[in-house]
Amino acid sequence: MTLEQDLVTWFADRPDWQRDAVALFCANEVVTPDQISTIADHLIAGTYPVGSTITVEDIPGTSATGGPVTLKAISGVAGVNALLADQVLTFGPTGLTVIYGDNASGKSGYARLIREAVTARIKADLLGDVFAKEISRPTGSFLYAVADVESSWHLGDISAQDLSGIRFYDEECGDAYVTAASEVSYRPSALTVLDRLSAACEALQKELNRRVSENTNTRPDLPLVANGTSAKTFLDRLSADTTTTQIDDVTTLSADHDATLASKLQEEARLRGSDPNKEKARLTQLASHWRMVKSHVDSLSEALSADAIGRIRDEKRKAKDLRAAATIASAKTFDTEPLAGVGATAWRALWEAAREYSVVVAYHDHDFPKTDAAVCVLCQQPLSEEGAGRLMRFEEFVADTTSRDALAAENLLSSRRDNLSVLQSLPAAVTSALSQLQSGGENVDALEAWLTTATSEADALVEWIDGTKADRPAGIETPPDIGKRCAELITSSESIDASNFNESLTRLGREVTELQARSQLAAAHDSLTAEVARLKDRQKLEAAKRLTDTTGITRKSTDLTTEHVTSVIRDQFTRETERLHLRKVTIDPTGGRRNVTLEHRPKLLGATIAASIDGVLSEGEQTALGVAGFLTEVMFDDSKSAVVLDDPVSSLDAGRRSRVAGRLVELAKDRQVIVFTHEATFVTALNKAARDQGVDITERAIIRQGDRPGKTMDKHPWSIKDTAARIDHLAAELARLQRERDQLDSDDYTKRAQEWGGWLSQAWERAVNLDVVNELVDRGTNEVRPRMFRMLVGITEQDDSDFQAGYAKASEWALRHDQAPETNFMAPEPDELESELNRFKQWVARIKKYKK
Repeated sequence: MTLEQDLVTWFADRPDWQRDAVALFCANEVVTPDQISTIADHLIAGTYPVGSTITVEDIPGTSATGGPVTLKAISGVAGVNALLADQVLTFGPTGLTVIYGDNASGKSGYARLIREAVTARIKADLLGDVFAKEISRPTGSFLYAVADVESSWHLGDISAQDLSGIRFYDEECGDAYVTAASEVSYRPSALTVLDRLSAACEALQKELNRRVSENTNTRPDLPLVANGTSAKTFLDRLSADTTTTQIDDVTTLSADHDATLASKLQEEARLRGSDPNKEKARLTQLASHWRMVKSHVDSLSEALSADAIGRIRDEKRKAKDLRAAATIASAKTFDTEPLAGVGATAWRALWEAAREYSVVVAYHDHDFPKTDAAVCVLCQQPLSEEGAGRLMRFEEFVADTTSRDALAAENLLSSRRDNLSVLQSLPAAVTSALSQLQSGGENVDALEAWLTTATSEADALVEWIDGTKADRPAGIETPPDIGKRCAELITSSESIDASNFNESLTRLGREVTELQARSQLAAAHDSLTAEVARLKDRQKLEAAKRLTDTTGITRKSTDLTTEHVTSVIRDQFTRETERLHLRKVTIDPTGGRRNVTLEHRPKLLGATIAASIDGVLSEGEQTALGVAGFLTEVMFDDSKSAVVLDDPVSSLDAGRRSRVAGRLVELAKDRQVIVFTHEATFVTALNKAARDQGVDITERAIIRQGDRPGKTMDKHPWSIKDTAARIDHLAAELARLQRERDQLDSDDYTKRAQEWGGWLSQAWERAVNLDVVNELVDRGTNEVRPRMFRMLVGITEQDDSDFQAGYAKASEWALRHDQAPETNFMAPEPDELESELNRFKQWVARIKKYKK
């Protein structure tokens, strides 16, 4: 399985948002902060859609068709650095394109523009013209081809997937291959997707952590309840799964909660100010009060029970019935009497009053009624015979059984009423006992309520007996169990000692604490509800964070690096370093990681002293190490897509410049290679290597136009051309001069011929410099090359004569010399110029043979 196939299989199991991010990276795009925020929103809400499907063709380093990707041209550039607008920079379709530009010419601006569009180890913001009065959006169009099929991409478009097949190198990218700790971390472009995915995970983690922090800041104030209470247990277990019902249960207080808490607080305070003996006496006294109250309660319960009221009902009915019978009897007996109502209640009351008056006051020595020689005790008139007879009949009636039974029943009912009337109010002793009980912390609320009801029932029953209330009471409910409380108090009193007194105090303290904690929870109902809502949000945030874990990415990166990279690139890297004369340098995995990469550390083979690589290699060698790392990566690109390098030989000596030039030209045999440089000697080395290896070279230049950088040219300036290039340039200019000879006046022709002569003079100087002097002494390092000294032996007198004559002739024509008026200078004709050019070409050809 290839690296790309392995990645595609692994991506299929990644979270949806990560697959979408990978799709962006494969298209050489980034995940913006706004996108990170949107992803976070969806992950928290659980609404993220199905992610993209990644194919092998999507992975960077390949194109949709698998063919090579090449650059054709860049045009329409505006708003990029201070580059001149309306310029077109073209590239050779094959071989090597060398783009020369002096410092501040705009060369690096074009290089950065390319870096923005293609695959580069380091990306950077593309700046506009910082000196412009108005900032405009950067624009630029790329014309490119994939397997000879042309296409275009515009700066700012959403996708440059094909262009990601092109690789870019500059000094910053080189630093990514040779780190500050001198760690070479070779990463195929396909694996950089994992690096960027890990970075996206970290960015999303940062956003989610920010939201977690905001969530934490919204935590409501919850009560600080005592440890060991049920309220504390509830708070400790409060979670996103806590239900509204559970919150309601713990925050709903009983109806008597406050009263119970107040009572227990009072009891606790009292106990803390007491001792076992006092407490024993107190409990005994409370039991006595309860017994007092119980006695009265028992009386009320008995008198007002349903059975007692039933008996009174029966007695009242009996008295009524008996009285009715007596009344009937009296009506029959005394129906001839002058007044009606004999035997009625009022009459009986009058009769009994008369009896008592008679036996107690008027005739206390005689039975009632006294009829002989007496007066009526009611009217105080002497009794007639008729009157005396009437009194005797009345007495006989009263003594009759019917009347006597009615009276007995009425007396019994009256006795019942009198007993009930006593119960219509609480005795002072009972009231006092209740007060003492309440002061002692006893709960008498229920009992007082029962007593109030009982006295009301007694009132109602008396009224019913008296006949002033129509409805008979049904009876009182069972009273509170006072006897049980009495027994408890007596038992507690008898069992009190120092130990259980303290235990009671401790237990009471716990009860008070529990009640207080429940009160705190009840007051925090809304806060508890808000906290559960916050915890639910926090739970969603934590779930989202789990989708940003980089552990799996790191592990996969390590596995792929170990499987697909280490052994293969070690061999390729060694070959590249050998080509650049970095001796005894290889790379090995360190076993460590930086970010998500498996690091490869340069290793000095055969070193007997432990030393860091940057303590051994020079700056130039480290630069060469970076180039070697980049070239190693390029060699694993089977698509043979273009590579672009911006000043790859900074800090390199002339010898290594030549080796880099040779390696790049070799690379250009089967792919497009584009090199930006400001090094004239490097251009020379590239030209020489291209000729030696038969590789086409395309010349381009970027220069300043006035004070604006970025003007493009389709050839190199004369100043950087080597001998062969100058010969070609001289031949081309001579042919043009010959064609245009008849159209030029004498002054124009003289000026053109002198300019041409100046170029030939400089060509002689460049040839001696490059093809003779530079072969013996490296101009970059002043290194003497003894083996090339033999070429001097080959130089003949003819060679010297041709050089002296040719250089003198060219110098004579050159504009840099002012011809004396008396010489009457005549510009050479084209055939004479051609003759001198041939002399130069033949001389150069002979000199080069001496080097072999």
